[in-house]
Amino acid sequence: MNLLQKVLNYIHPSQTAAAATQDGKDDPNEKPETVSEPQMLARGWHQYAESWNPDNCVVLPGQRPQYLGDEWTIESAAAGSTYGLGEDAVARFETFLKEGLLDRYLPADAGEGMEIGPGGGRLTGLLVPRTKTLHLADAAEAMLRHLKQRFAGVPNLHYYLTDGTTLPALPPASLDYVIAFDVFVHFEPRLVYWYLRQISSLLRPGGTGIIHYANILTPAGWQQFERHVEENLQQRAYFGAFGVMCPQLMGRFLEALSLEVITTDTGLIPRDAVAVFRKPVSS
Repeated sequence: MNLLQKVLNYIHPSQTAAAATQDGKDDPNEKPETVSEPQMLARGWHQYAESWNPDNCVVLPGQRPQYLGDEWTIESAAAGSTYGLGEDAVARFETFLKEGLLDRYLPADAGEGMEIGPGGGRLTGLLVPRTKTLHLADAAEAMLRHLKQRFAGVPNLHYYLTDGTTLPALPPASLDYVIAFDVFVHFEPRLVYWYLRQISSLLRPGGTGIIHYANILTPAGWQQFERHVEENLQQRAYFGAFGVMCPQLMGRFLEALSLEVITTDTGLIPRDAVAVFRKPVSS
């Protein structure tokens, strides 16, 4: 059984139970477990982190990930659709993100910020020196274990294991920024909007949100969408599949929440989109 099948069996135990029932091993009257999309995502990424081995990642020749998540920057085309970046941007990816995203839109010295879905900490390492208190919210317990190991001894980090739909219960209007990179690309529109509603409440007036999300209107985004259509046709079955999003829909969401849209797509990631918005300051 390959790693993907192990992960899928972990996410959808009902499928495994159904197979066992056909073999006469389980009670045929027992109802299979219903797994919601947020639960499926959380279980899938938890198992991914549990099974992660840098030597098993399909990456470019001569490359080897140091931390979980590095493989998504240096993955080869055989691993799936990459960001669509050139070799120079890939080689200096942290600097690329810092200069093209963080330095442009976030304060250099923030009081409190939140990262949603920090994973192995690719972005976290760039946020630590510019944030006095950084809240890290992830629905995958194994991801948080990787994160705590990587940033052991860093005093300004607060970790939260979430249920996949609910952000930590911080005071309203308390955050200077909320950011998510390589997370919302896997969310369908309803879940994106659900999170945006919570982000709006948590941002202080003048606070900034940065959300990297899927864009099916780009050539690579459309290719990514078509790649996973069949296996997710009956229901969302694969945690790594991309959501069906685009800048127009993101703009509508932000408008509905009365958030000030700086841009629905910075153009930084050719395959996807990055939205930047601000909570208005009351007059």
